[in-house]
Amino acid sequence: MSEAHCNKPSRLPIAVALQGGGSHGAFTWGVLDRLLGEPDLEIVGISGTSAGAMNAAILADGLRRGGPSEARAALARYWADVGGLPGYASFNTLRVPGAPRSWQLDNNPIFLWMDMLSRVWSPYQTNPCNFNPLRALLQRIDFEELRRDQEAPRVFIGTTNVRSGLRRVFDNSELSVDVLLASACLPLAYQAVKIGGEHYWDGGYTGNPPLAPLYLRTTATDVIIIGINPLLRADVPRTAREIISRIDEISFNSSLMTELAAIAFIDQFFRPATTNDPVRRMFMHMINDKELDALGASSKMNNERAFLEHLRNVGWEAAERWLDANLHFIGERSTVDLSGLLPLQDGLFTDPVGVRQRLQTPDQIVRDRH
Repeated sequence: MSEAHCNKPSRLPIAVALQGGGSHGAFTWGVLDRLLGEPDLEIVGISGTSAGAMNAAILADGLRRGGPSEARAALARYWADVGGLPGYASFNTLRVPGAPRSWQLDNNPIFLWMDMLSRVWSPYQTNPCNFNPLRALLQRIDFEELRRDQEAPRVFIGTTNVRSGLRRVFDNSELSVDVLLASACLPLAYQAVKIGGEHYWDGGYTGNPPLAPLYLRTTATDVIIIGINPLLRADVPRTAREIISRIDEISFNSSLMTELAAIAFIDQFFRPATTNDPVRRMFMHMINDKELDALGASSKMNNERAFLEHLRNVGWEAAERWLDANLHFIGERSTVDLSGLLPLQDGLFTDPVGVRQRLQTPDQIVRDRH
């Protein structure tokens, strides 16, 4: 065992960056449930967007109230209540008895009808009262204490300013139900959320999730990105629904890849690391699972309780595999190689597809180049 490893603190300060993706956020619930059960890790910073924002606030509030055990219980209660809301699966009349289970909503008549309406009428017409069922579920969070308690984990919620198109990140001092709903505000489903005179849409357009605040404003040595949206697709989309889905995936992943490229540049610029480095090093990790890739975009709107519990189990197992392979690298080095994102003089990247392939294989340990 190295001297550096022997000198590690008893609990390693980490940050988690939580992507958005509707019901697929239950995968993140499973990952967090496993990470919270790891006694060697302490979550000191959390960033999130959309469903990741909900997970972030529930997680931080639970940690503040009673530590990892309370955080695990709070996440379980929240997702159980999400599964109890009326949803499209309640109207899935086309399920054939004895047929293989599918979580897709592509053939759900109510989903198809609502999807068509969203292309013609805006939420200002179809939902004039701006009802959002998640508002009541989020009232359980003690936002006042999260704003006041300086010992609570640092939380950063990403949103998109509708008028400027710029990212706006809210921290502990500004947390509220409206901030979380703004982070998850899909423009075709909900009216823009007004906060402090400005209007906001889903944060996934400009940061899914934001990474810079975790580096600038936490003491974490490592960031674990919990990925939901596929980075790499094997096939070119052909149908209209597949094309729309892929456009959304690229849009929601572009800001993440840009921030990862910036981190790769900083890491390369200040390598080799020395104790006199003017910039603090932060090690990057990612937990994801290819099973999410096969689910399709429509399943992100499926809040069927059995589906959410299935995703939770997939996330828990993905985190278990990742910890078995990588826990001992926390505080020592990154477990994903971002060097392919380094820009060349002509403005191109060296191997962006290669990076995407490596980020999509959580069980593969990619060793740093020296």
